[in-house]
Parts: sequence; C-alpha cells; structure tokens
Amino acid sequence: MFAYLTIIRPLNCIMAAVAVYVASLIAGLQFYPSLPVIYALISVFLICAGGMVINDYFDVEIDRVNKPKRPIPSGKMSKAKALIYSYLLFGSGVYISYLINSFTLAVAILASALLILYAWKLKKAILVGNLTISSLVALTFIYGGLVNLNYLPLLSLAMLALLANTGREIYKSIEDIMGDKKSDVQSLPIKYGVINAKRIASIFVLFAIILSFLPYLLGVFREVYLFFVVIADIIFLAAVVGPLKFSAKLCKFAMLASLAAFFAGSIA
Repeated sequence: MFAYLTIIRPLNCIMAAVAVYVASLIAGLQFYPSLPVIYALISVFLICAGGMVINDYFDVEIDRVNKPKRPIPSGKMSKAKALIYSYLLFGSGVYISYLINSFTLAVAILASALLILYAWKLKKAILVGNLTISSLVALTFIYGGLVNLNYLPLLSLAMLALLANTGREIYKSIEDIMGDKKSDVQSLPIKYGVINAKRIASIFVLFAIILSFLPYLLGVFREVYLFFVVIADIIFLAAVVGPLKFSAKLCKFAMLASLAAFFAGSIA
C-alpha cells in the first residue's frame, strides 16, 4: 500500500495544490478556501499524482538505472496496476474540475493529456519535454485564477514559474544522463554536453531572477513580496554558481521560497 503513496511523490502534488491556493488568493478569493477552491486543490493534486504515476510507467527502464528503488523497478508495483492507478487519478481529477466551471474542466483535460503525452513521447525530444512540464507548472497558477474567472494577475507569476522550472528540469536532465542514454532520450546534456546544458539551464534561471520583480512593478504585490523574493533569488543564484550536483535541489528550494513570496504578497 505504501507504494501507492510514494509513486505519486506527494510533496510535488502538494506544491501544485499550494500554487493553486495562492493563485486563488491573488485572483480575489477569500483566505479561507471556498468549496470551488477546495475542488481545485483536490483536482490538481490528483492530476499531478496521475502524471507522476504515468511517468514512472513509461520510465521503468530509465528508472532501473537512475532510480531503482522506485515502486515499479523495485517490483513493489506492477506496470499494469500503475497504468490503472494513473487513469483513476486522472479521471477523478478531471471529474472534480468539472464541478468548478467549464474553464477549469478544459484546463484539467489539457493538463492530463499533456502529462500523458510527455511521459509517452515528448520527454525524449530536446527541450520540448522540459518546456512541457514547465508549462504545466505555470498552468497551475492560471488554473487557480480561473476558479474565480480572473487569471490576468497570474500571468507574470506563470511566466516566472515557466522560466525557473525549465532551468530546474534541464539541471535534472544532467543528473539523469546515464539512464537517459540507455533509453534513447535526446536531452540537452546528451546532445550538446553537460557544460552547454548547464549554461542553458542557468540562462533560464537568471531570466527568472531578473524578472522576479515584475509582479511588484505591475502592482500585483506590495513591498513585503520583495523581502521573500530576494531570498528566493539568492537560492536561485546559488543553483547557478554552485556545484552542479546541487543545482536541481537548490532550484526546488528556491521555488518553495518563491511560493512563500507569492503567498506573502497575496495576503499583504
């Protein structure tokens, strides 16, 4: 039973749900979540979980090299059960999104389709897979705004999420280079080398740092946002200039700090 929990990487799914909650606050909804917001949090959690499971279903040979302790390569869950589990998660998430409004339903269907396509084909294409996942991360903020049919204030946040997460995804692809080579994945480090891939990843992260002040300049957030976003930017900078083996993890911590900045800005 524990395998059904670990395979969904619950922390990642919780982060997606938190992003939706923060987006709902920025879109003008109350601090205490209404029923539509609760539906949105649950649906995003379930769809994100479905994406994690379907990714492991298609990545079993890669994970035998890179992550052998994961449920499928370790034998704790069969591929058939993982496939059924993923579709149950996707179906439940899409159905709950239908209970909110037609716009959230459309986004939920799109996100589910992209997650399946990513795991099946897109992740093997140079940069396309990185951008697909990062677009889905950005889409969580738009989704939270659509609960209140007010997504325009979220566009700058979605752009920052897209840039920062693309950098993180490329850093992660450098870590996974051995398994990716064996599975014919055409990642940036395989095609152009580790040094060039790190440079490209760092460019995305640096653009995110430079543009991180945009939500304040656009009037989305007040001064308190700047305090927290500077902390996030320092961690992002550490990912750029520090040892490569820590870059992906530092980006994840920086994105958590960015979420804190968005939250502080939304309630100030």
